[in-house]
Amino acid sequence: MKKNLTFALFLVMALTLFTACGNKKVESTAEVNDLENTGSDEYTDDSAITEENTDEYTDDSAITEEITDDETAEQPVPTTKEINQTITDEELGYTITLKQAIIDIPFDDPAIWYNGYRTGVCVEVELKNDSEYVSGLYPSSLKLLVDGIPASNTNFFKNYAAENNLSSLSLDGVHSGESGSGWLFYCFDTGSGYDELIFRYSRDETKITVIGGPDGGTSSTLPAQDFDITL
Repeated sequence: MKKNLTFALFLVMALTLFTACGNKKVESTAEVNDLENTGSDEYTDDSAITEENTDEYTDDSAITEEITDDETAEQPVPTTKEINQTITDEELGYTITLKQAIIDIPFDDPAIWYNGYRTGVCVEVELKNDSEYVSGLYPSSLKLLVDGIPASNTNFFKNYAAENNLSSLSLDGVHSGESGSGWLFYCFDTGSGYDELIFRYSRDETKITVIGGPDGGTSSTLPAQDFDITL
């Protein structure tokens, strides 16, 4: 009877030990599942980091555009050409001397320069009016032709003019017995290829009336005429 009781106690202890080991195995399996889930979450975080890196690349592109704009703002160095040629309108008594020209002068606003698509030019002229008639010689009769097309008179170069003491030619012109000098400023679109620059004085058709004399006066008409100097 005592032997049977001992055997029964042994079976109870063995069963208890087996059950405890089985529960431990289940807990270990759960821990593995938890680790797998944790790894999945970490992978998702890596994707988020990749998206942030993409945003940083976009910012680099914006910086590149800013650098390009800064480079665009750099304008060329002006070039001076000595001309010293004279146009003489003997019939009206006008003398126009083109002294020098400065090409590629910088615009006050680089945006107008438009990355080299537009060019600025200024010319120094000296006017003398020895006319016997009551008439005036005005800057409106003076033009800069670019490939035969008149360039635009402009005031886009005030900073350059002030820094270099370039006084504009007076719009009042010079009247009989007067003389004057100054600068005229022009700009034009360069387009492509070589640009031929010509300074032109244009005389409109002019009627001249002389009062007095043995015949009591005369009247005549001077035809229109252009006088050119190539820069």
